[in-house]
Amino acid sequence: MKKEKNIKDVIDAMYEKYRMTQKITEVKLVQAWAEITGPLISKHTTEIKMLNKTLYVKFDNAPLKNEMMYRRQSLIDAINRAFGQIVVEKIFIK
Repeated sequence: MKKEKNIKDVIDAMYEKYRMTQKITEVKLVQAWAEITGPLISKHTTEIKMLNKTLYVKFDNAPLKNEMMYRRQSLIDAINRAFGQIVVEKIFIK
């Protein structure tokens, strides 16, 4: 007799097997970016990429870019809090 599995566990295992977890986290982060950062920061964000728990963010506004460099750690904390786990460890701002 086969053991029943939760559909979430099956999908998570598939993501791991095909190495999709990182990409799915990146997509979820892009979708949640405006909610996490607010409308002003979101409006001036031109690019978001994630690789190995490092987030790369590009802004089109120099003063905002400068401010975000100082608020890097609080942004990391807000993202990780929103996801309920550590998904970002570093942020590079362009």
